[in-house]
Amino acid sequence: MLWGCITCNGIGTLAFVDGNVNAEKYIDILEDNLWPVVARHFPQNNYIFQDDNAPVHRARRVIEYKLKHKIKTLTWPAQSPDLNIIENVWFRLKKELHSHSDANNINSVAELKDAIRAIWEKLPVEYIKSLYKTIP
Repeated sequence: MLWGCITCNGIGTLAFVDGNVNAEKYIDILEDNLWPVVARHFPQNNYIFQDDNAPVHRARRVIEYKLKHKIKTLTWPAQSPDLNIIENVWFRLKKELHSHSDANNINSVAELKDAIRAIWEKLPVEYIKSLYKTIP
């Protein structure tokens, strides 16, 4: 599984997650991957964090964590992945991975991760910014 973060300034962190995600693992993901992005792009803490309504994102322990760390979140309608602009990023990443000239030569998980990471890191800032412009 992948966890990724984008900002109006371009890509943030991409993390590979092993196994199922429960509240504790999600908090670990945020600890390891959200804070570096916030520090780099939002030093004045002027951001709004958006995840979706996956049950783990709304677990009591996760909500307590977000409150304790003053993570401002966006209210999110249920069952609405089409409103989440990162879904466009996931689609583009999958499409580029499938059209990748070496896609047929990926023979291990490590090679797959490297290919995904390379595509992620080359996502144009202009593309990410264009997605943000679609948000009313």
